[in-house]
Amino acid sequence: MNEIAQAYLVYAHNEPVVVGVGIDLVDIARIAHAMRNPRFVPKVLTEREEAYCRNAQQVAGRWAAKEAVIKAVGIPLLMRNIEILNDPLGQPHVVIRDHRFDSARLRVFVSLTHEKTHAAGVAVVERVVLQVPF
Repeated sequence: MNEIAQAYLVYAHNEPVVVGVGIDLVDIARIAHAMRNPRFVPKVLTEREEAYCRNAQQVAGRWAAKEAVIKAVGIPLLMRNIEILNDPLGQPHVVIRDHRFDSARLRVFVSLTHEKTHAAGVAVVERVVLQVPF
């Protein structure tokens, strides 16, 4: 079977594939301390995230999730170029605004959690469209 035929077979049976995973854990007290600097939150959160996050625990959750996204995607993104907002059921959704990230081919899923002293975030990047070299 030639190379084009093999590529077509892979493309024809294309299923989403996990291409990146990231995780991060942060001390909420560290984020609370950083929030004393008035420049910190605007560097980390988008305006819509700022409106949602009311305390250090929520900011720490977003921080951890964004760090996990950066690790999973493998591109040095700015935190403000990653937006994590919850849908009406509370599930977080990610939007990445960076020309190096191909949102037509890649999908990012995140989960974040927090306890008394720590917040954690996990991100999974899934390729939904296979790029076939024709």
